[in-house]
This record gives sequence, structure tokens and C-alpha cells, in this order.
Amino acid sequence: MSRVVEDASPRSDGRSLRWESHRAARRDDLTRAARKAIHHGGPDLSMDEIASAIGTSKSIVYRYFRDRSGLQTAVGEAVLQEMGSALADVSHRATGPRDAVRAMVGVYLGMISTSPAVYTFVTRGGEVSEEPGPLRTLADDAAALLVPVLSDALAAQERSRDAAHMWAAGVIGFVRGAAEVWLVERGTVADRDPDVEHAEIERLADTLAGWICVGTPSP
Repeated sequence: MSRVVEDASPRSDGRSLRWESHRAARRDDLTRAARKAIHHGGPDLSMDEIASAIGTSKSIVYRYFRDRSGLQTAVGEAVLQEMGSALADVSHRATGPRDAVRAMVGVYLGMISTSPAVYTFVTRGGEVSEEPGPLRTLADDAAALLVPVLSDALAAQERSRDAAHMWAAGVIGFVRGAAEVWLVERGTVADRDPDVEHAEIERLADTLAGWICVGTPSP
């Protein structure tokens, strides 16, 4: 009897692993499809509308995401992975505090402007989980990338490095607030000229980096 149980256990584990792998792949597929639906349909789509747009039922969506908040988190994590990689890349190539801030602001503005509907969907309130949401995770990760270069800048001024994490957190909060105002004022323009968009982002990134690292000139 014990030999039968022992023989069955590996097969059972194998089936469990295959099922978990299948479930994870299906969840990823649904996340990508939902993200696409929101990109085209806007952040106000209901769960019924999202399910219809991706060709399934709401009950199937809820099978993989506990509720709308769960879908927000999944889409946010997908965005976070892309944005986090891009932010890390430019921060590592920066040559100083202003260069790092300028480069990261440019990446952030460029990515949220590509799909403002998805950004709005992800950052809206309503998460019921006690775990930190994707935007909070992104803010923490981005701040962590800034800490070393800001720490060096403080040391060059013969000031304590201990305030670098506070400075970094302040930068991230400032940029997020300014970027969200910009998104609202910019509006939704489907046929926006890419060159005009790029130039606007470059100007705004320069402005924000200047405000953060230099301040405003005296009257």
C-alpha cells in the first residue's frame, strides 16, 4: 500500500505543477488582453465590458482575478515590469543627479502618455488588498534607483548622505503629481503628431528636472 502511495505522489505533483503553469499562463494572457481592451476602451470599462472585449465571460475573469482590484493589480504589475526596466536602464547610464532625474522623468512621461487610459485604470483607488499596489511598488523602486546618485550629490556638498532616501521620495512624488496634472490638461488626442508629442515630453522633462534640481530663479 505504501509503495502505491509513494508511486502516485510524483505524478500528482507533476499534474499540480502543470496546472499551476497553465493557470499562470492563462492569467498572463487575460492580463494582456484586458490591458489592450482598456487601452482602446478607456479606464471606465466595466468588468462585463472588459470580459466582452477580450472574448470571455465575467465569471472566467473572476476565476483568475478576485475582483476589479485584482485585475488592476495584475495590469499594474505588467506596466511596472516594463517601466521599471526602462527606469533602471536610464538611471544606470546617468552621469549626475540632474541627468538621472531628467532621464527618468522622460521615460516616465513617455510611457504613461503612450497609454493614459491604462495608467488611469491602474492608479485609481479601490484596491482592497493589504499588499502595496503596483504604483506604490513602482514609486519605491524608482526612488531606490535615485538614492545612490543623490547620496553622492549630498556627499559632494559635504552634507549627510542620510537624507538621500527622503530626497528621492520627494522627487518621485513631485514628478507623479506634475505628470498627472499634465495628463489631464493634455486630454485625449487620438491623432496627436508623434513628433509634437515627443517634443512636448522633452520640454516637460527638462522643466521638471530643472525645478527639482535647480529650483526657480529669483524674481
